[in-house]
Amino acid sequence: MTYRTVRGTPRTFLAIALTCVLLAVGCSQNGADDVDSALTQEQAQARTVEVLGRSLSVLPDGARLDVENPTFPQSRLPTGGFRPCYDDNTIDYGPHRFSAGYWVVLGGEGRDDLDLLLSTWAEWGWTVEDDSTDGGNSATARTPDQYVVDALLSTDGGLSLGGSSPCFAIEAGRTPPAAVAPLVIEQR
Repeated sequence: MTYRTVRGTPRTFLAIALTCVLLAVGCSQNGADDVDSALTQEQAQARTVEVLGRSLSVLPDGARLDVENPTFPQSRLPTGGFRPCYDDNTIDYGPHRFSAGYWVVLGGEGRDDLDLLLSTWAEWGWTVEDDSTDGGNSATARTPDQYVVDALLSTDGGLSLGGSSPCFAIEAGRTPPAAVAPLVIEQR
């Protein structure tokens, strides 16, 4: 058996951290007890992408959300999709949520973009938790219909965004959904 050491870059570690944040926020904020019985998987996916697109719309012209950052292609984020809502994330049946994470590509400066998002989210009436001050690097916004957007600043000033839906029920005996998020979200 051969072992090799793989060295990650700060961007790779940030990609892993963003994925973990999305999973943790989705699980803790959207626990199995908070299931939206009227929500369908199609609605969860469409609205999550819509919320991310709305956030993108306030960033500088030409900005896009992309799972791959052309400056650091080795830091590709995992393709989003449906995940179980249970806190231990080991049960693959029952309530699920949709989540996806993206790099902000061709935006302005990461800190400026985050500040713009924070003020805009608050103007829209979203609940905002800013942990990006005093050395922090993240912020979270929650829409009135319980969709979550997470923002994460990298050590080099880049910005990434992730979104997740509320949990929705899956009919007993049905296989969990297998849809994936779009690889790129463009400004409209």
